[in-house]
Amino acid sequence: MPYCPNCKYEYKDNIEECPDCGAKLVDKLEEETFENVKYVPFRTLPSRLYAEMLKEALENEGIPSIIKGDDVGITYGSYGTTSAVEVSIWVPEKNLERAEQIADQMLDHI
Repeated sequence: MPYCPNCKYEYKDNIEECPDCGAKLVDKLEEETFENVKYVPFRTLPSRLYAEMLKEALENEGIPSIIKGDDVGITYGSYGTTSAVEVSIWVPEKNLERAEQIADQMLDHI
């Protein structure tokens, strides 16, 4: 089955082009590891709660992400909308533009 090299989705054999991004499908995906992907700072958010929500939205679009920074709420099992500690989210550099679009739609109020 063919795969989209950008979106990482698998398609039926008779599909030749990704209907989402237009890329030519390939027979096999290149294996990505953390070591060969350049992650860049993407957003600083007011709390881990927002970071987790954005991370989930990015992953739903096939964009991996890393949350850096923590707040005390994790220790106690509660999340809030603000934190005394900065929380940032990082994405692969190649996905930065698409990640910005997703974040702008989702977090336009912060």
